Amino acid sequence: MENTTQTKYELVIDYVLSNIKNGLYRPHQMIESENELSDKLNVSRVTVRKGLEELVNSKVLNKKKGIGTFVNPLPKYFGFKSGVGFSSEAKKRGLKPSTELLSLEKLQSDEAISEALQVPVDSPIWKVERIRYANNIAICYELEYFDANIVKEIPEEVSKTSIYEYLSSLGITYEYVDQKITAVNANKKLATYLNIQENSALIHMEISACLSNGKPFNIGNSYYQTDSFYLVQTIYK
Repeated sequence: MENTTQTKYELVIDYVLSNIKNGLYRPHQMIESENELSDKLNVSRVTVRKGLEELVNSKVLNKKKGIGTFVNPLPKYFGFKSGVGFSSEAKKRGLKPSTELLSLEKLQSDEAISEALQVPVDSPIWKVERIRYANNIAICYELEYFDANIVKEIPEEVSKTSIYEYLSSLGITYEYVDQKITAVNANKKLATYLNIQENSALIHMEISACLSNGKPFNIGNSYYQTDSFYLVQTIYK
């Protein structure tokens, strides 16, 4: 039965991604032609072309002029939106998120963290250190701090899943997130955590999540491996 909440070109995208996930399309394999997909999915060639263009832009597919459209060799991750919410981004892409908790501590803020969270020095804070996985592949190392005057508790079990989903259930949500993105090389510690070679390229993201009044309640640093993963950023007009 057709999913009426989707546009027709999204049905084309889902069809291709489903075939990749189920192993019906293999890396370097040429998929059906636009005419064949049009007949099979009962949509126009224009619709098929738009869906395929989206997948080519996302590096899932590769179009060779005059030959056909092929599956790229590493199509496993279809691009996460940069920023917070790792678990929700993984789920939206049909991936299974999981978390390894390295440490969870309640501390007193030093000068640098106090300035970033806009709290007095020695204010109570939560420190959370984690490795985030998608389909059991280590994707991201996170070191985060939360204002404990706003986030009263972070249960250990919550820190092993999605802290933001937990906070949302308590009515604590961000209005906006400031983020600074840079490229760095993996040191020995990060390489070990992410199961990659030392000095491999990483995406370093420094974030500050703020309430509607502009007050930060969560700051942190995330390091994403790039061997089998990339971030995408959607820019709206």
